[in-house]
Amino acid sequence: MSRRLAAVLVATATITLSACDRPPEDEAAARPPAPSQNAGQTLSLVTETGQPLTEQRDDWRAALKALLATPDADHLAAADTRWRGLYGAFNRHYLTLAARACAGERLAVLRRLDAWPLYPAYVDGLPAWPDSGIVNDPALELTGASLRRQQGATADGEVALGFQPIRLLIAGAEGAPRRAKDLRADAQADNDEPAAALRERRRTYLRLAADQLQADLDALDQDGDLTLTSLRCALETLDDRLAALETHRQATAPEEGLYIPSVSVEILEHTQPKAALTQLSADANGDARAALESGYPGFQAALDQAVEAQSWASLGEWLHAHGGAP
Repeated sequence: MSRRLAAVLVATATITLSACDRPPEDEAAARPPAPSQNAGQTLSLVTETGQPLTEQRDDWRAALKALLATPDADHLAAADTRWRGLYGAFNRHYLTLAARACAGERLAVLRRLDAWPLYPAYVDGLPAWPDSGIVNDPALELTGASLRRQQGATADGEVALGFQPIRLLIAGAEGAPRRAKDLRADAQADNDEPAAALRERRRTYLRLAADQLQADLDALDQDGDLTLTSLRCALETLDDRLAALETHRQATAPEEGLYIPSVSVEILEHTQPKAALTQLSADANGDARAALESGYPGFQAALDQAVEAQSWASLGEWLHAHGGAP
């Protein structure tokens, strides 16, 4: 990593976690459930909300292709709109994706898809640090493998892949919006060689990050057999996500350390926990509810309270009371 990038991380970091203190990336983070005769029962979790995730993925890929082919204001706005649509669909389907990730020991993939908060200057330059980030580090080879290595290299906020870096590349950050010319190919721009090389790195980074996003979504697009264990793990994973949102929802100033874009907060709050509560309450998921109630008595009452209040609080309390997060 370049000295410029290291300096940015020192200047912006408020909390730094050593990589050696972090759990292995491929380690399943499910907390062990209480013993139950239903633990091995094969279950399903039907998603019945919003436009299918596959359609949103197709729309996003088409918009990104058009943007890279013709980087103008209209295509930039269209790509941002499609990103919002895909991110909304991802969050509406989050409980199902988490259950699949838990069932297939792919929680590291789920985390990589949408890690936040992050240091935005780890990805690209900001007005206070115009030469920072992976984009501005010519010593760093841009490949899919190198970006995966940069993900959480020394701290959780070092986020190189997933939804949030992609939006930084196509939309910029609060106070530093992306311009269409920032994504123009050499032949479409001026004769400034350093600026052209920077734009080309940004374009390459965007392609690689989009390819990894696609691969990670593909990895969670398989309907594997779900069990009580994986359903419980999915609920805990969503509970952790909602707790993190509560902690970081105000971190929307990109030059004050850890950051989450305000649009991401808006989409998260609009979709969750409403989507999960609707899904858990659906008639089609009666078997899943029955299994959770049998394995962890009190689930149905907690769900009923959560639905009535349109709040996750009672489910969070139920999780913590049955071996969940302290």
